[in-house]
Amino acid sequence: MFRLMRFKIADKSMEPALREGDYVVVSKLDCLFRKPKIEDVVVVKHKGMFMIKRIREIHNDKYFVQGDNRKYNSPIKIERKQIVGKVLLHIRR
Repeated sequence: MFRLMRFKIADKSMEPALREGDYVVVSKLDCLFRKPKIEDVVVVKHKGMFMIKRIREIHNDKYFVQGDNRKYNSPIKIERKQIVGKVLLHIRR
């Protein structure tokens, strides 16, 4: 099992915090041992795609995630098992 993964930001949904072309390093273990919390930036797997989003709300073990650039996306409701990992490091392009 890989503990760290690298993802490239592919769109503008997380601007201004993360820009298209930037990279993030994600910890899978962090989400296995600690419960994700509001404002964490996480990688989620939704409809077969990996997405980088911020946790906005948590209700009854349902997580509502959304990118920082609300012009490009709406909140998505996911389950904890869809969270791949938590962003630990941001590398600007």
